[in-house]
Amino acid sequence: MSRLTGKAKKIFGNIKKVQREKGTKAMMWELWSTVTYVLYDKKKIRYIKKFPPKMVENRILFETNDDFTDNGRALFDYLVKQGYNKKYEIVWLVHEPGKYKKYETENVKFVRNFKKNSSIRRAEAYRYALTSKYIFYTQAFNWSGRSRKNQLFVDLWHGCGYKANKKNRKVFFDYCLIPGDIFIKTKMEFFGCTSKKLLPLGYPRYDLMLKGSSRAAEYSKKLLEETDSKKLILWMPTYRHASSERLNEETLNNEFNIPIIDDKQKLLELNTFCRENKILIVIKKHYLQIPYDFGDNVLTNIIYLENRDLEREDVQLYEFIHYADALVSDYSSVAIDYLLLDRPLGFTLDDYKEYTESRGWVFENPLEYMPGSHIYNMDEFEQFLLDVKNEKDSYIEERAKVRVQTHNVCENYCQRVLDYLKL
Repeated sequence: MSRLTGKAKKIFGNIKKVQREKGTKAMMWELWSTVTYVLYDKKKIRYIKKFPPKMVENRILFETNDDFTDNGRALFDYLVKQGYNKKYEIVWLVHEPGKYKKYETENVKFVRNFKKNSSIRRAEAYRYALTSKYIFYTQAFNWSGRSRKNQLFVDLWHGCGYKANKKNRKVFFDYCLIPGDIFIKTKMEFFGCTSKKLLPLGYPRYDLMLKGSSRAAEYSKKLLEETDSKKLILWMPTYRHASSERLNEETLNNEFNIPIIDDKQKLLELNTFCRENKILIVIKKHYLQIPYDFGDNVLTNIIYLENRDLEREDVQLYEFIHYADALVSDYSSVAIDYLLLDRPLGFTLDDYKEYTESRGWVFENPLEYMPGSHIYNMDEFEQFLLDVKNEKDSYIEERAKVRVQTHNVCENYCQRVLDYLKL
């Protein structure tokens, strides 16, 4: 009886959370999905797990944190381009399959992962999880509840950076990708796995970043022309105030909860500086970060980019990164990735001390693995921007030293992964 009471409390707690975070309409959808799950899906899922259907030996299943993006999308596009879909059936688990009709081709299908407008998985998602020979994902796939003999689970992951892990993650996989050997030890500790499961092959999205695309080229050109700018600086801060409270990093105490820009006046001053120097700053929000609120300020040369903006343009983030003249970040894994482009890096470090105390680092001396301008205030930020404008780059040798430690460089990351897995 107490077990049932506990489950009921958990269900209603989740429904209340949805109402609190997303509103009454979303709560009603969640309630309806919960009822249909209890009446239909729960029994079916239990049966599928107990008596799983026959495994499809040539079926590949994909799931990414944001639908149809990142490493999963890069690998999928490569598979289709190289004709792997003639040999394999490729299935994507997504929220709204109808959005991806134009990507359907021979042996490619998109399946609804969750009940509509809810966080509850459908029985069909479990059926594909238990019948696919190969499963690629970017976060975790523990929800499937079990693995079958000869199934291959590959965690493409979403980046290795500077931040120490808050706690161990219970993420199941046969293999997990990392950029280079230097990350093996830390990921062993993080996942509680052996080194044999960690593949320092780099990420499929590196191919997108190194090559770019015509769509991303047109989009970046449009942004520059609209702002009368000559240089595009991509700024990708890691999250501080997350959509989930347990993930918050309370290391900044300023008006916008973003590094360096303490208040409205500094924001406007930075915008004026960029306009006068024909520089465009594109701030890409971390997917966990709650939206920045810059108020009603009229900004001309600082724009704010979210995943939905890129989706609207049919541009992948790492395609867009290719067209950034320089990157500003802090402790995010994107700075490690950007080393492959060998372009200027700026690291905002105004909360470095606080971050050290609250989170800690992967490297014993993290600043030594940040080959670029170390930015603690607005004056140093503006100097970095001027250096990029004037094409002054003082960190070429330092980047090379760090790159050889953090990456196993190759010409085709997607093919390298497929070759290792013998697909």
